[in-house]
Amino acid sequence: MSNINSSTILDSYVSESTFKISTKYKSKNYGSRIREIVIHDTEGNFEDSLNILLGKTKLEVSAHYLINDNPTPQHPYYIYRLVPENLRSWHAGISAWKYDTNLNNSSIGIEIVNLDGNKHPFPEKQIEAVIFLMKKLLKEYEVSPVNIVGHSDIAPTRKVDPGALFPWERLFNEGIGAWYDQEDITYYRKKITQLPPASLIKSHLNLYGYKIDNIHDPTAGEEYISVIKAFQRHFSPNKIDGVMSLDNYIILRALLKKYYDVE
Repeated sequence: MSNINSSTILDSYVSESTFKISTKYKSKNYGSRIREIVIHDTEGNFEDSLNILLGKTKLEVSAHYLINDNPTPQHPYYIYRLVPENLRSWHAGISAWKYDTNLNNSSIGIEIVNLDGNKHPFPEKQIEAVIFLMKKLLKEYEVSPVNIVGHSDIAPTRKVDPGALFPWERLFNEGIGAWYDQEDITYYRKKITQLPPASLIKSHLNLYGYKIDNIHDPTAGEEYISVIKAFQRHFSPNKIDGVMSLDNYIILRALLKKYYDVE
C-alpha cells in the first residue's frame, strides 16, 4: 500500500499549479475608474496636435481621443483614439472636480482641434463626431451628467478651453451632460430677487463641483473670479466677465435643484 498521505498529494498539486491565476471568483464590490469626461480644445492644428499628443515633442501631454476638424487624405477620420480608456492619459494636469483631484486618474480626456474655442466656432461635422463619441462612451461608462466638463471647469485658474463657443446646450439636447430646465429658472426668478453673500455663492459653486478653497472669504479673489468665468463659459457664455450676476446665480440654483435636489 502506498505511503502517500493527503499532505503529499496537496504538495504535489500546489507545485503543479503554483502561480496560476484563478478567475473563479468575482467580487460585486467595485466601480469604474472613470468618473468624468473632460473636453479640451487643442489650441493648434490637427498635425501639430497629433504630434504633441503622440509624444513626438518635449511636451508630456496626451489624451484618450483627438477629434479632427478637417479630414484629409493623410488623416481621413474625425475620431482618433490615442490612449485606451483603461489607462491614464496626461490631459488634465493640476485639476479638481467635486471629490476628485488630479483628474488624470479618474477621467477620459477628449481633445478637439480648434485654435481657440473662445474665438472660432466648432465645425458642424466635428461636433457631430463629438456627439457620436460621447454617446458611445456613455453606453460603456456610467458618468454623471454633471461630470461631463470642460478643462476650464476643472482648472479654472489655468485654462479657458474648450471655450465659450463650445455648444454645451446642444450636447445636452442630445442626452449628453448637464443643463438647467427653464421651469426651474422661472421658479427661482420669482423666489430670488437679489444675490446672497459671496460666501454662500461660493458654497453653492463648490457643491456643484467647482473647487474653491476660500469659501468663507467675503472678497472676490482671483480664484473665485476664475471659477465664475468658467461657470459662465459653460452655462452663460454671452457675457464672461467674472462677475456673478443674478441670472448666473439663478442658473446655478436651477442646476443644484435638478441634479442635487437642493432647494
